[in-house]
Amino acid sequence: MSDIFREVDEEVRSDQYSKLWKRFAPLVYLTAGLIVVGTAGYRGYEYWQNTESQAAGAEFLEAIKLSDSGNYTEAQAAFASMENSIGGYPMMAQIRVGTELALEGKSSEAIKAFEAVAADSATPQLYKGLANIRAAYLLLDNGDLAAVKEHTQALIVPGNTWRFSALEVLGAAEYKAGNLEASRARFSEITSDAAAPADISGRAQIYLELITSALGENTKGTE
Repeated sequence: MSDIFREVDEEVRSDQYSKLWKRFAPLVYLTAGLIVVGTAGYRGYEYWQNTESQAAGAEFLEAIKLSDSGNYTEAQAAFASMENSIGGYPMMAQIRVGTELALEGKSSEAIKAFEAVAADSATPQLYKGLANIRAAYLLLDNGDLAAVKEHTQALIVPGNTWRFSALEVLGAAEYKAGNLEASRARFSEITSDAAAPADISGRAQIYLELITSALGENTKGTE
């Protein structure tokens, strides 16, 4: 008798499972299909992204080769054409446009190019700092101390990536303007900080020796 009840129970369960499957089978198939399509779409996008990134990298390197060969105008055009490239290449290309202008001797245009990058709200802080440093070095050649200060003042705070470069260009601008004490203060900040890069610290030390010598000569001249 118990076997009969067991068989009946199994029949009832089987019938319930069958009804449930018929009810939810379309949803199961739809979900599975969406998973397959989603995975394929993601893989496709990933492949496209990698392909585009490799193409942009190759394009960027070709533009650098043009620059290294002295073809600055062609290099500038090549970098300018990358404004719609993937990843960080458009930003790097914009900065390189300014570099090519500077290499061509077009300092004013180069400064404007760097300033445009720094002023763009979409530019990451790291690139803003780099653009300001590049502009400051060109302004240093023009002897514009006020403009150099404007581009570096916000970068000389402790912890900023560009702090030591900013201190160097600002110290050089003060030195060029004849503000030797102010220049010494900037370069001393560099040499007294163990975190300063060796090349920048070395140049700062040379400036400090020049300043010491210059101040010594001035003192002798007034005696």
